[in-house]
Parts: sequence; C-alpha cells; structure tokens
Amino acid sequence: MVQRGQVLALKSSSGDGMCWAYRYRVGGRGSKRVQRGGFPSEQAAAEALERALDRLRQEQGLAAGPTLSELVETYLAQHDAEPETIEKLRWLLRKSTRSFGDLPISELQLSEIAAWRITVPRGHPFEATQALRQVLARAVSWGLLNTNAAKDGVENPQRPRIEQRPFDSWADIRQLADQIGPSHGPLVLFAAATGLRRANGSRSSAATSTSSPAFSTSSERFETGDSNA
Repeated sequence: MVQRGQVLALKSSSGDGMCWAYRYRVGGRGSKRVQRGGFPSEQAAAEALERALDRLRQEQGLAAGPTLSELVETYLAQHDAEPETIEKLRWLLRKSTRSFGDLPISELQLSEIAAWRITVPRGHPFEATQALRQVLARAVSWGLLNTNAAKDGVENPQRPRIEQRPFDSWADIRQLADQIGPSHGPLVLFAAATGLRRANGSRSSAATSTSSPAFSTSSERFETGDSNA
C-alpha cells in the first residue's frame, strides 16, 4: 500500500533560510523511503509529492491514469493558441485517439505507436505523430508519465523534399514533361513554348529563347497567359 507521504521543512544547505522537502515509502512500513528536497515553498513540495505518488501508483498498477482521449481534451482546453491551431491539433490527434483513445496513457507502448504511425494516411504521419508527442510530452511534464512513448524509440522522419531548381535549358523542360507523363506533360511544353509570364506580369525569357528559359518551380510562381484573353 502506498503511503500518503509527508511534506517537511528543512534548513537550506546554504544556511540562509528554510526550504521544503517531501518523503514517502514505496510500500508499507519497513519499505524503502524516498526523500526529495530543495523546494522553495510548502505548496511546491506538496505538488511534487502528489506527482511522485501518482507515478508510483501507476507503476504498481494502483492507478491507470487518464485515457488518451481524456488527456487530449485536457491538453486542448488549456493550450494557449489560436482557434485555427486548436482545430488543426484536434484533427491531427483524432488520428491517434481513434486507435488509442480508450487506453490509459500509462499503457501506451512504443511498438504499438510505431505500428500505428504506418497506418496514418499518406501526407500526415509526421504531423500526426508530432501532435501525439506534443500531448504526451505535456503528460510527462505534469508528472502523469515517466517517458514519452511516442518519442522514445519511435522514429518520425519527414517525407524527403524534392529538390527544386530553375531549369537551365529546353532539354530540362522536355525531360520534366516526359517524367510527368502524357496527361500533363504537354501542358508544360505548351506553357514554355507559348510564353510564360510571372505573377507580376513581366514576360518570361522562355517566350523568346529556346536555349535557356527562365522557368523555376521553387522561387517564382508562373502562370500561363494570353494578352488577348
């Protein structure tokens, strides 16, 4: 049986005042006693003691802690962010609560989270895993968990970015068109051959040169246009 513990005042190690500490036994009478000190106030020591006892109860199976769904709702309720950010987080976290929502957070396993990440729809595994990590990190800081099961041992790589660069020659554009395929490739050739204009209205050099068209997919936005349209 876990004891309730005790908060006590101690002399500061520097000798210039008092500090506070807590202590408790990990089991019944005669079991190991744990003591932690250096807290600036009685309240701070009492709160730290309660967190320590909660962790101990979870480790001994006496308390499972909140479910993931309960933790998510608590986190979002206190999260200081714009409403749009909260809704985006809620949407991302729904991908994990669908799988683990009813599970106490103390029972989350990194192997299960790693397997879940693979099932997240294409384009969202990184953000969904980051959102789950964010919530569980707060649970660790609140003393509800000892470790973050979504971070420790679960890799979360971003999708590799495709290097984008200006095209140096007409051959580069033809190669891009071939890679895109017959459905949209001809549109690239048409745009380059008939003249591209930048978003600010200036004509691209692709309209007058077949050797070095100023066509970029990275730093500038292009659009097809016809002055007679």
